[in-house]
Amino acid sequence: MEAEEFRELLRSLFEGTISKADYHKLFRYLAGIANKITSDRFSYEEISEITHDFIVKLLESKGKFTFLLDEPGSLQAYVVTSFKNFIFDHMRKAKYFEILDSDLVSDPRIIRVYELEELEEVFRKKIKPEKVKYFCYKLDSKRYKCLWRGRSENAIYKDVSRNKRVIEEFGDELRKLGVSEELLEEFIKVKLSKICEELRSELCEEEK
Repeated sequence: MEAEEFRELLRSLFEGTISKADYHKLFRYLAGIANKITSDRFSYEEISEITHDFIVKLLESKGKFTFLLDEPGSLQAYVVTSFKNFIFDHMRKAKYFEILDSDLVSDPRIIRVYELEELEEVFRKKIKPEKVKYFCYKLDSKRYKCLWRGRSENAIYKDVSRNKRVIEEFGDELRKLGVSEELLEEFIKVKLSKICEELRSELCEEEK
């Protein structure tokens, strides 16, 4: 489903104006994600119940998502990630991990890799390329000062100070959406480091 179409379905859901046909379209989209993750091991009734429960949760916590209605790509990524986490939590509570084969949903280590990849996708969609350097500076100010291409340390510090809300707002949004501190810390260590090294290799003269 295209991000714009998904956004409009959610908008009408949140506003209480969604038609029966559009509700079924949204339901089928989410149910398809659940079916794929669970590898057809859930019955139709179980998948329907999980999907329905998540839609109810969406409505109850719509304030966490409405701020992204103007950014359909990020909105879809956030909601889908939240739904996948919802499914994993349901499976853990139901002890499905004890009976599944060694695939995506049966190994918590693989799940964490998947979650990090999802978070990296959200970061790349949400943070404009020219703003990434502020995250890198926060990660290691000495290593990534070269991203400012020769500007003085005082000038860099002032620039970073003026843009500190970029980092704070992204962190706040992730916390509102239920991203754990542990996952956020691992994202910074594993994924953000990789993103910053890519940027350093591209922009810093000593790396060329």
